Amino acid sequence: MSNLEKSKRRLMKVAWVSAVLIPILAVVFAGLGMGKTSVAAQPAIPAEVSSLESFQRGFIWVADTIKPSVVFIEVERKVEQPGPGEGQDSAPDLHEFFGPGFPFPMPRQQPERPTPRIPIGQGSGVIVDPAGYIVTNNHVVEAAAKVTVRLEDAESYTAEIVGTDEFTDLAVIKIKPKHALKAATLGDADQAQVGAWAIAVGYPFGSGWARGAFDAPLHYEPTITVGVISALNRQIPSEREGHPFRGLVQTDAPINRGNSGGPLVNIRAQVIGINQAIYTDSPLGGGNIGVGFAVPINAKTKHVIETLKGGAKVVRGRLGITVSPLTETLKQTYGVDHGVLVVKVERGSAADRAGFRSGDILLEFQGEKISAQDEFVNQVQATKPGTPVEISVLRDDKQQRLKATVEALPSAEAQAKPAALEPAKLGLTVEAVPEELTPKAELVRGVRVRAVVPVSDGARAGVQPGDIIVKINRKEVDDLASYRKIVGALKQGDPVVLWVVRSGDPQVLEIPSLSE
Repeated sequence: MSNLEKSKRRLMKVAWVSAVLIPILAVVFAGLGMGKTSVAAQPAIPAEVSSLESFQRGFIWVADTIKPSVVFIEVERKVEQPGPGEGQDSAPDLHEFFGPGFPFPMPRQQPERPTPRIPIGQGSGVIVDPAGYIVTNNHVVEAAAKVTVRLEDAESYTAEIVGTDEFTDLAVIKIKPKHALKAATLGDADQAQVGAWAIAVGYPFGSGWARGAFDAPLHYEPTITVGVISALNRQIPSEREGHPFRGLVQTDAPINRGNSGGPLVNIRAQVIGINQAIYTDSPLGGGNIGVGFAVPINAKTKHVIETLKGGAKVVRGRLGITVSPLTETLKQTYGVDHGVLVVKVERGSAADRAGFRSGDILLEFQGEKISAQDEFVNQVQATKPGTPVEISVLRDDKQQRLKATVEALPSAEAQAKPAALEPAKLGLTVEAVPEELTPKAELVRGVRVRAVVPVSDGARAGVQPGDIIVKINRKEVDDLASYRKIVGALKQGDPVVLWVVRSGDPQVLEIPSLSE
């Protein structure tokens, strides 16, 4: 073959390879953005969005971690047989909290003869031991005839109330699960900071469409809401005069009725509180407005939980005095830089026998300076009953030392319960006016308000615990029976005028339209 023919063949091969490779390379370069194409390229994800996705994954992890440890609690409470002529059954006990202590009432009926009703309360709880121990609020399970716990997988168990503590509003219940449960990790609210993330977990408004909630009948998935720690060491009233709930965690994480007893967790999914109460002044039904409170989980409440798990009572000391913090004006007036002011001394108490007086400034407890109200209260309550203590007191510009023997702080079990409870239409728990108040209030009739549900017509009208209701609309309230009869006759949409006596002064409170 001549050189010319060989050259021609080489050129033909090059031409053939070029014809094949060039289109292929063009497609490859186009896909790499190196050539022109009519297909729009996928935009790159900005770094800011990637950061948000990473941030989002953190909350997803918290939810996945805590949800299996949160349970739905349903409570049945016994109601006494109504007396002759009372007509409607009494409603379940109502409490000064947002939780299921004031449950969704069952539909009212008109039976041929009065029959007792079993009211249903609903709330939340958190597993703290794989063996089936669950922490919730005392007011969730108080006066329960039966407690049912439903896990996230819809397994249902009857629970035993192991122990309750009214002073912290904590309770421990126990179930016997078929398998080991996932327990939540308890954190330390004493290490929490204002502005830190707070995640509330629970079952708002219960579960099941029949009770106004969102889950299917056999599905119990807790709700996750996110906010921050708004404040620490908050204080709200309790039903026990002189013993408010102290040291609470305040949060704006949305919580509502039914969240009561569920956990408030930090960004590490550690439980730092047990959701307890909300404040609301909403005219649209009293829902969440961003002010919620949780019982802190710290060394003190962990001790309470462990004590209750063991089936024992939490024993606390008392002296029988009410104290308040020293303001700057009081400090200047008395010439002191620390201490607490004695506001009230209970007659016949240990403090009364020891000679304490209203107006005393308490400076030292057992040789240690008293710097804050909560600190002093905790010191006294942590002292074993029967222990003699010495307290430095400033009185009439002179410092002296008084000795007292600490008494046991009585539990609610020793106190009389309300003789009867009333229909839930107003959101009030009332009782007969105590005999000791009758001469002071110059009253021989009426009922005293024991508790007010924040999410209620009564709360929105301004009713307060301690108010004495003497008239509703134009009808006199003589006693519990007349109160129940009057309230039982009210209908949704009715205007209601409440005549009450507060600290000896008459008040007129209005409900423009009854909500239920």
